[in-house]
Amino acid sequence: MIKTHLTLAIAVIALLLGSISNAQAQTSRFYLAGYLGLNTFNDQEFTESASGNNGDFEIDNTMSFAGALGMRLSQQLRVEGELSYRNAEFSTADIVGAGTFSSGGELKSTLLFANMYYDFDVPWSIQPYIGGGLGYGWHSGEINDGSGLMVNASSDHTGIIWNAAAGIKYRPSTDLAFTAGYRYIDAVSDLEIGSYDVDFDTHEFRLGMEWDLPIR
Repeated sequence: MIKTHLTLAIAVIALLLGSISNAQAQTSRFYLAGYLGLNTFNDQEFTESASGNNGDFEIDNTMSFAGALGMRLSQQLRVEGELSYRNAEFSTADIVGAGTFSSGGELKSTLLFANMYYDFDVPWSIQPYIGGGLGYGWHSGEINDGSGLMVNASSDHTGIIWNAAAGIKYRPSTDLAFTAGYRYIDAVSDLEIGSYDVDFDTHEFRLGMEWDLPIR
């Protein structure tokens, strides 16, 4: 539902600004970017080998912080190296056949992405973009069982991650741009936190700023 609303909003903005002239062209091949995001999580499936239980964890929404260095390969195509961080808390565990119980603990994730974006060449001040990335994640998890049916656990996990993104960009000057977008992030394999195997994916809604470096 949230993704549908975001798509409709982007479409309405684009239509309203269809008669406005092009945004100012960027002046440099290189730029720095900063992003502030809101991460929402689906119910994360888990299995716990010590007890044989399985079910879903509910993880609270959390903020993410990211910085990136980008390079434009052309007027439309650009690549980015991005580092981000988020710290989410476990709230409940829905155990199959047993019910829903309070669950404590947290999941800290540091993600390093190599991203590629395509900025559409449109006659509007608002410029749509799409993109995606592949990278590596460092996760530190702690699970405090509140049901008495499973065990507490904590450990670190690393693994490959990927993302798919879309959004809009507004450039008020030649060396500055503001962005608003959505992306989906998913781990290729489950996170191993002690005796738990936990799914990891998140929907991220971001606001950002790009600043062109004084390098040609």
